Amino acid sequence: MHCHVVLLMKPECHLCEIARGWLEDFAAEPEQYAPFDLEEIDIRRDPAVFETYRYRIPVILIDGKIVAEGRMDEDAHFALADALAFQKR
Repeated sequence: MHCHVVLLMKPECHLCEIARGWLEDFAAEPEQYAPFDLEEIDIRRDPAVFETYRYRIPVILIDGKIVAEGRMDEDAHFALADALAFQKR
């Protein structure tokens, strides 16, 4: 099953780069994680999106559900891996 992953971010955001790196790592392991299409959205392009997410980025949504946001720590990594793991699909 293919997932739709959205990364709400802005350029030059260190935490956003971490989130993107994790997603690239998961995509590189197709035997363990579900395939997904990644859509990156620069929050600065829409004033309403910017106001909503400016202090929360990066925000990662999978099929419309927020899976991780803000600090990209061990808990966020685990939540993302769990959401993309084949056994969950």
